[in-house]
Amino acid sequence: MSGRTRLALCAFAATMLAAASLLPLVGTAKWFLQAVFLLALQTGVGVLARRMRLARVLTVSLQLLVTLLTLTVSFAREYALFGVVPGPQAVQRLGELLTMGADDVNRYAIPAPATDGIRLMLIGGVLLVGLTVDVLAVTVRAAAPAGLPLLALYSVAAGLSDGGAGWLFFLLAACGYLLLLLAEGRDRLSRWGRVFGG
Repeated sequence: MSGRTRLALCAFAATMLAAASLLPLVGTAKWFLQAVFLLALQTGVGVLARRMRLARVLTVSLQLLVTLLTLTVSFAREYALFGVVPGPQAVQRLGELLTMGADDVNRYAIPAPATDGIRLMLIGGVLLVGLTVDVLAVTVRAAAPAGLPLLALYSVAAGLSDGGAGWLFFLLAACGYLLLLLAEGRDRLSRWGRVFGG
C-alpha cells in the first residue's frame, strides 16, 4: 500500500471517528452508515485519481463532483436529470432541505428525529469535513492542520449536546487525529529510504 493510500484511509478513519460524536444528536444511527458509505466513495475517487497521477486541482474537483452527485442521488433523485445529474430543480430541492433542516434543529430537542433536512445537514457536513481533511492531509500532505476541521466537527457535537459530546467521543476523535499524524510521519520517513522494522 502506498503512503498516499494509507494517508487517505487514515483521513477517512479520522473523519468518521470525529463524526461519531454527532451520533447522540439524532435518534437513529442510519444516517451515520450512509455517511460512511458516501465518504468511502469520496475517498475512493481521491485514491484512484492520485493513482492516475492527476493534477491536485483535478483530483479535488473530481471528489467534489462525486460528493455532489451522491448527495443528489441520496436526497433529490426525483428532481435530478436522469436521477443523478443535479439540475436547477435538484439544487433548489437541496436548498429547501437545508432550510427545513435548520428549522428542525430549532424545533426538536436532542435527540432529534432523523428528518431529511437534518440527515442532509449531518451527512453533508461530514462529507465536507472529510473532503477538507483529505485535501489537507493527502493532497497537500499537511496532516497537522487537518486537525482543525476535525475539531470543528467535534465542537459542533459538544456545543449542541447537553453534557458535551462525552469523553468517549473525544477519545475517539483524538485517536483518529493521532492515527492520521502517525500515517503522515511514516509516509515522510519512507520517502527517505527503506524502513526496517525491529
